[in-house]
Amino acid sequence: MTNSKILLFGALVSVLTSGAFAATTSQTVTTQGYVDTAVATKQDKLSGTNGYAVTYGASAGTTDGRQIVTSLGSDTTATTLPTTGAVVAGLNAKQNTLNGAANSVITYTGTSGGTGSKGVYQASGSYSSQTNNLAEAGHVNTAVANAFNAHLTCNRYATPGDTTSDCLLWNVNTLSGTYMPENQ
Repeated sequence: MTNSKILLFGALVSVLTSGAFAATTSQTVTTQGYVDTAVATKQDKLSGTNGYAVTYGASAGTTDGRQIVTSLGSDTTATTLPTTGAVVAGLNAKQNTLNGAANSVITYTGTSGGTGSKGVYQASGSYSSQTNNLAEAGHVNTAVANAFNAHLTCNRYATPGDTTSDCLLWNVNTLSGTYMPENQ
């Protein structure tokens, strides 16, 4: 082999081995500016606290944290992050908002969270259209008193002639008719 061929072969082997060496060990020559630019575009490793979600901080490259909680509290200004399980458990402990109409009483149907309603008897309305409604004690008392007063007459007072004394004997006048409680 001639010297020029050996020199060419040596240069070729030198280029190939230096390229392979640089590719596997990353030992290449670069400028300080290139390194500074590369480092400036990176940020420090994110820090955090166990059980907290990492959130963006007040300035670029900083972090804050929000605590992850597994149960709901009652603080309406809390900044914690509840888990899905905490939300489901909280909702399962509640029931839908009760709906009802004016002058009705909510009743329990026997099914968990199930409700019905009963109307409250209104003295100003027609009795026949309210037969399934609940009656207030004052209306019941008035209806009973009206029924007695309309159907009974005292036949004998404890003190004869004194209509304010106790009645000892009542006469039944009639049993027909419907007697409504009067407005109170």
